Formats: sequence, structure tokens, C-alpha cells
Amino acid sequence: MPRNARATAGPFSRKQRISSMSITAQGLVARIDRLPPSRFHIQVLIIAGLSLFFDTLDTAVTGFAFAAFRTEWNLGPLALGVTSAIGLSGYLLGSLVVGFVADRFGRKAVMTWSLGLYSLFSASRALSGGIEVFCLLNFFTWIFVGMESCVVPPYLAELWPSRLRGRFNGWMMAFFAVGIALSPIWALLLIPTVGWRWTLALTFPFALLIGLMRTFLPESPRWLMSQGRTEEAERIVASIEARVARSTGGTLPPVVPVAAPVNTRPVSRREIIAPAILPVTLMLWLVWFTEYGVLYTFQSVLPTLLAMDGFSIVRSTEFTVVIFSGFIPGYIGAGYFLDLVGRKYWLMICFAGIGISSTLFGLANTPATIMACAWFTAFFLGNGSTCIYTYTPELYPTEIRTTAMGMASAWGRVGGILLLLAFGIFAVLHGRLALFLVSDGLLIASIIVVALVGPNTKGKTLEATSSARDVAAPANAVEAPAE
Repeated sequence: MPRNARATAGPFSRKQRISSMSITAQGLVARIDRLPPSRFHIQVLIIAGLSLFFDTLDTAVTGFAFAAFRTEWNLGPLALGVTSAIGLSGYLLGSLVVGFVADRFGRKAVMTWSLGLYSLFSASRALSGGIEVFCLLNFFTWIFVGMESCVVPPYLAELWPSRLRGRFNGWMMAFFAVGIALSPIWALLLIPTVGWRWTLALTFPFALLIGLMRTFLPESPRWLMSQGRTEEAERIVASIEARVARSTGGTLPPVVPVAAPVNTRPVSRREIIAPAILPVTLMLWLVWFTEYGVLYTFQSVLPTLLAMDGFSIVRSTEFTVVIFSGFIPGYIGAGYFLDLVGRKYWLMICFAGIGISSTLFGLANTPATIMACAWFTAFFLGNGSTCIYTYTPELYPTEIRTTAMGMASAWGRVGGILLLLAFGIFAVLHGRLALFLVSDGLLIASIIVVALVGPNTKGKTLEATSSARDVAAPANAVEAPAE
């Protein structure tokens, strides 16, 4: 075997582990990028991604608890909208804070501590004696939910091979889907029997367990390299290679140098709004505002909307089980469409699908049509979430990736807050159709902006898509073929 071939045959070669290429950013990217899917990727995905399950489970179960609040605390739609908006304000704050913290102190520490603190505040809501105390505790709960949901996707994206990133992100978003799908079942089984308090409290032991499991996760090598901690990054990459090799037969593909140079200059947070990238940043803020404005409103108030149409709490929960099942193929299937069609074009298709199906839901007046239209709304909302969770981390350098992700996510929560407040007004005065007609305008505007500004990232490394040069390229540039 030639000397060079021996040096790249697998992780057990000392020459490969200590070569000058292996401890440069460019070499590190090449080594991560050539890895095949393995047990290591699945284990990291499960441990890191389970927090996303609790994110959506908490969101939807809280929505069902709101339906119980209507009678226990004599609250109307406006009060419930304000309560939801306060919770999303905490999410907004957590989204903004997490980027600065995770880009400064690392992804792993933030993921571990935020989930532990979430579990404590989430369970404490069960002790609320009134809506005011619940709102306060819900605000702090959602600070840590916001931190979780914004640090996990960049962390995982920094470990995925670029040719598989879309598919792996679809699997990551499956945790959202499972949380949404199980939440009405959880609520249906527990709220009528033990009440909403125990329904919320029982999430505590599971969330705490996952937080403890995270101590076994590796830190992101890309983040370590961005901090100048090259030796730590090298040790982690060598460990990952060894684990992948053991699960795939002991031999890894050879290292192929990345075509695009890896940025080595200092990157500041001001570059998120630098002139070269500002149009893309504004585009992302708009699509997050739109996607999560519609999703959180739909997810939080659906049981209440059905109850307002005359369905009992149990009946509306049964309807919601069927409707929320649409999120599962939406979240998971999007990962494959992203690699096939591309992030930009699939996002536009999803937003069109959300607008059409949600408007038809607003017009529906029979149980069958209500469930069918709402199911497709959930399906396209799940697709849209996977799109933006995949797209956003690809467009910024490692040094500011989590900060940029947090800022974009914060705009999603602003959208949720404003549309939930709109729900309190429009649902009372004009019915559910008026609310979705408001969201249609946002969806149309987002489709137009993505068409004009959105870059193509399919099949490219994070480093190739996150420089100002590539991000600011014309929207009609030819995509690199996915491997």
C-alpha cells in the first residue's frame, strides 16, 4: 500500500492523526465530511435531539392545559393568547441569549445545563395557584426551551457530513414530530384522570435524565477550532473516527481535501448584519417570523379553536391526535426533499402549502374536512420547520453560527407572540378564518423574498456556504450536486 494511502486508511494511523493537515480547519472539515453514517451519529442524534422532543411536547401539552384553564380559572381567548405570548417572550429571550453563551463557552455545556434548568421550571408550573404565577414560571421555562432549540441544530450540523446534512436534519426534526404526535395522547390520557398539573410535572424526570446523558457527548470540533483549541479538536475528531470505524468495519474512506478554503480570519457578531450578508439575514428573520408565528399559533390554540366550535375537550383532543400526526411525515420527509430539491425551493413549496391548507381549514365546516385540512397544515408546517432549521446554520461561520441561529429563532418567537395576540382578537370578532388570512399575507411575502434573495446550499460544506462571498451569490446560481 502506498505511504499516502496508509496515512488515510483509517483512524488507527498515527500519521493521519498527527499530520499537519489533521489539525487545520480545512483538514478537520475534510475528515468529518468523508465519514459514512454510523452508530456514532445515531447515538449523538438521540441524546442531543431528545430535548427537541420535550420542546414540542411542552408546547402542545401547555396548549391542552390552556383548554382546562378556561373553566378552572374562567379565562377567555384573549387571556389565553396573552398567556401564550408571555411564554413565547421567554423563548425569545432564551433564543437571543443562547447564541452569545454557546459561541463563547461551547455547545455542550449550554445543552447540558439548559435542559436541566428547563426540567426544574417546567415541573414547578404544576404548583401554580393562579394564572399570574403560571405565566411567571412559564416565562422561565421557555427561556430554557428557547436555548435548547437554538443550540442543538447548530451543534449537530457541525458534526454531520455535508452530503447527508439534509437527511440527518430530517431525522433530527423527527424528535419534534414525535413530541407533537405524542402530546395529545399524553394529554388525553393524563388531563382527564390526574389533571393538567401532573401532566406538566411528569415531564421532569425524563428531561433531567437526558440532561445527565449529555455529559457523554463530544464538544463540537468546529467550535474548538474556532477558539484556537486545535489539539482538543484533533483528539475529538480522532475519537469520532475510531468510533465510526468500529461500527463500519474498521476502514474509513480516504480524506479528500475540501475544495473551498476554510476561513481563518476573525469573525465578529457584527457580520450577521454586514452589508454583504444583510439581505440573507433579513430573509431568514422573515421566514422564521412567518413559520413559527403560524406554527406556534396553530399548535397552541388548535384545541381551543375546536372547543369554540362546540367540540368537548376530549373530542377536540381526539381530533388533535389525528391532525398532529401530519407533523411526523412533514418533519421526517423534509430531510429527503431538502437533499433532492434544495433548501430554497422546498421552503417556497412548503410556505405555499401552509397557506393553501390553513385557509381551507378556516373555511372547513364538517369534522372530516376540518381534520383533513388541518392535517395538511401540520404536514407543511413540519416541512417548513425542517427547512429553516437546516438552512439557517448553513449560512453563517462557526464563530457566530449559534448567535445567528438564536437571533433568527427569536424572530420566530416574535411572530408567535404577535399571532397569538391576534388570535385573541380575531378568533373572538371574526372567527378562525380571519386569523389564517392574516398569516397568508406573511407566507406570500416570505415566498417572494426567498425567491429573490435565498442562496443555494445543497451539497456544500458549512464552510463553503457560510462565507459572505457564497451567501451573497446570486439566488439563481447553480447548486453543487449532492453526493
